[in-house]
Order: sequence, then C-alpha cells, then structure tokens
Amino acid sequence: MIKLNSSFPVFIVEKITAAKVYYPKNFGFNIVFENEWYLHLVSETGIQIGFMLPNQPSQPKIFHPSYGGSGVIFSVEVDDADSAYNKAKENNLNIVLEIRSEDWGQRHFSIKDPNGIYLDIVQAITPTEEYQDGYNAK
Repeated sequence: MIKLNSSFPVFIVEKITAAKVYYPKNFGFNIVFENEWYLHLVSETGIQIGFMLPNQPSQPKIFHPSYGGSGVIFSVEVDDADSAYNKAKENNLNIVLEIRSEDWGQRHFSIKDPNGIYLDIVQAITPTEEYQDGYNAK
C-alpha cells in the first residue's frame, strides 16, 4: 500500500492570471508558489490547488493539453451553503447550478470559474433514509 499524505488538483489552463486573481479574491486562497507557468494556492484551511499553463517544455507531453471544461468537478465543503450562495450572488460569480438539497446528503450549488472549472460548493446534511446505508458501507 502507498501511504498518502495530502492531495491537490492541478489544472492545466490558459488563464493562469485569472486564477491568480479569482481564487484569492473569492475564496481566500494564498499564493504559496508562482513562476511564469505554474501557480500553487493554499486556503487558510489547507485546501490546495495548482494551475499550470499548457505546453510547458519542462513537463511530459501527457501534461501539455489544457483543461477542456468537462469531466471534472472540484468539490469544496463549507459549513453553510446558503451563506456561501448568497456571497457568490453578491460577488456576481458564475452560478451554473442554483442552490439545492440532495437526498444523498448535500446542500450545494455550483459555479464556473474563469477557466471553465466547475466548483461544487457543498454542505453536508442528513441524507434521506434511502441513502443512509450507503454511509455505513464497509
């Protein structure tokens, strides 16, 4: 078994400067590393995210194409989804899924960042009885 210590997504994006502004301004991320082609951010609670420009000669070819905007959801958990939703509306963030409660135990809404990354802003809530057993699976 490989013992993991932490995790963070790295998105290969065209608009790295937009990410540099968007995430600190709207979510309180801090820049912990930056050069001309890579940006690494960490939130006050320890959430990490990286952004890299495409076609970097120092990177293997598998890491050259930019993110295409589908197939990935970057989920982040909050204590109060309604408060976060109101703040997102106040800040004119691109809300692509209105706030809602799901039977499987989430109250959430989704936004799309300047690079087309979908962020699902999630608050854990009590799931309906139908989904209770899924949380007790071993």
